[in-house]
Amino acid sequence: MLSQKEVERLHYGLLSHIKLQGDLEFQALSELSSKFTLRTVPSGHTLWDLSSSNGDLNFILEGTFAEYLQRGSHSFILRFHRPNKFAFSEDLLLYSKRSDTYSKALSHAKVASLPSVHFQNALRQGGLGAKLVEALINLSMTEYRNTTYEMLQTSGTNRIHAALEQFPDLLHLIPRSELADYLGISRASLFRSLKEIGHE
Repeated sequence: MLSQKEVERLHYGLLSHIKLQGDLEFQALSELSSKFTLRTVPSGHTLWDLSSSNGDLNFILEGTFAEYLQRGSHSFILRFHRPNKFAFSEDLLLYSKRSDTYSKALSHAKVASLPSVHFQNALRQGGLGAKLVEALINLSMTEYRNTTYEMLQTSGTNRIHAALEQFPDLLHLIPRSELADYLGISRASLFRSLKEIGHE
């Protein structure tokens, strides 16, 4: 069960993405917030995986996650999820199809999760549910644009700076080889750039 402080953080997180109108929508948001449950995810465990059939909406209370895209036998980091942010499989939650990504905890994590059945019920009722879906799609697109911006930086050093601005503890959470793949640079370039900015 979520503590009052955790419920407030979750409620604020939802409000930061949805513009509500009228008492009925505020009441609906409060009721939806009460349906989130607390999960602890040990480091290395998944929030969802390739075999998951139900997509939950997750709000990160503590810890950091990496979402990996599976292509054949290889996995590539697609994005990171940090505290006070939402994490979800777009395929599972929004499109009800099998996910080709999985999300792994990079550190011990605490998560508030809304089971997909409650999300789908809110969606069928329209109103708040429709606004929530619109907000989540916009959130995904914003993260995609931010990641694309990082990848378009002119040098490995600039890419690393952009990544470390968003995730200051990134170097302590994932192997250097995965970081190099995420940034789209060679491992040698990564080590040179890290040395330039005083991180090696």
